[in-house]
Amino acid sequence: MKSGKPLMSALPDFCQASILYLTIIACVLLAFLMSLIVDHWRFNYWLNFSTFALFNLWTALTSIGILCLVKKSFASISLQKFASFAVLITVGVCAIYSIILMLYLTTEIDYWVLFRNAAIAFIVSSIFFRYYYLQQNNRLQIQAEAEARIQALQSRIRPHFLFNSLNTLANLTSQEPEKAEESILDLADIFRASMQRSDKLIPFSDEQQLCNQYLQLEKLRLDDKLTYEWQTETINPNIPVPPLLLQPIIENAVYHGVQNRSDGGKILIKGLSTKQHIQLEVTNPLPNANASIHKGNSLALKNIRQRLEVLYQGKAQLNYHQSNDTFYCIVKIPKKAAISFD
Repeated sequence: MKSGKPLMSALPDFCQASILYLTIIACVLLAFLMSLIVDHWRFNYWLNFSTFALFNLWTALTSIGILCLVKKSFASISLQKFASFAVLITVGVCAIYSIILMLYLTTEIDYWVLFRNAAIAFIVSSIFFRYYYLQQNNRLQIQAEAEARIQALQSRIRPHFLFNSLNTLANLTSQEPEKAEESILDLADIFRASMQRSDKLIPFSDEQQLCNQYLQLEKLRLDDKLTYEWQTETINPNIPVPPLLLQPIIENAVYHGVQNRSDGGKILIKGLSTKQHIQLEVTNPLPNANASIHKGNSLALKNIRQRLEVLYQGKAQLNYHQSNDTFYCIVKIPKKAAISFD
């Protein structure tokens, strides 16, 4: 993650209708409060309220319009500098409107009223932009902690993955020496994927290719005991997914399911695409009753669940269950990209 001060891109897009809606509400609420602090507010409350609301809307909407126009031109400066610039714009607009209004109503400038209006504009706009500055600082801190956590989670995969892969390669070398070179290249690709940053999403097609390489290695070792099928035609091959999302699940299906059956079994990978999510389901037969059961299965799935929690902030799911001698593992992730640590 890049260090440094937050950029002003963390501010909301001032051109959005939602920002205008919130601005109008804030102006009306501020007018409500201002109407309560004037002298004899009970007698002229609605007149004061409408006057303050109109003036606040003029000032706020004009300032929002200016910021909407200049925001892209200042995209590279820090949020703190842009916030100071935005506060000056708001105060300046408020002062100009105050002078115009006083000259129109009384033909003279009341400097005390001018100072009061400018002070209110300064305080309100400073609070607004300070809030977003602190919010972005907090977001950067959370991302730093999340990056450290996800790298720690990813590091747990590597020793387990290395041990299993070396066993596979050792068996392959003794059984199929002529295919060892091709398998070593496949194994190198798998290791390369396991060592890359797990917060960098990859296309689904890359993850599928990686899983196929792994399954080919295992099929050379297990021969006809292992069969597999992909039913993921509805999944866009370019949709971004976390690296090593399916591979550890398929590895579990091999080592804790197919391998522990005398007659082997079939691994089925299904995909379903909806408007907001993609769902991937990996099924494998359960081991024979007399087979030894390893605890690594649940640990690996817990690891993947924690990675998804960090990347998608609770918007992804991983569930698993068994039924009718079959183990089901279902992953559901949003199509919207995960958080970025850049």
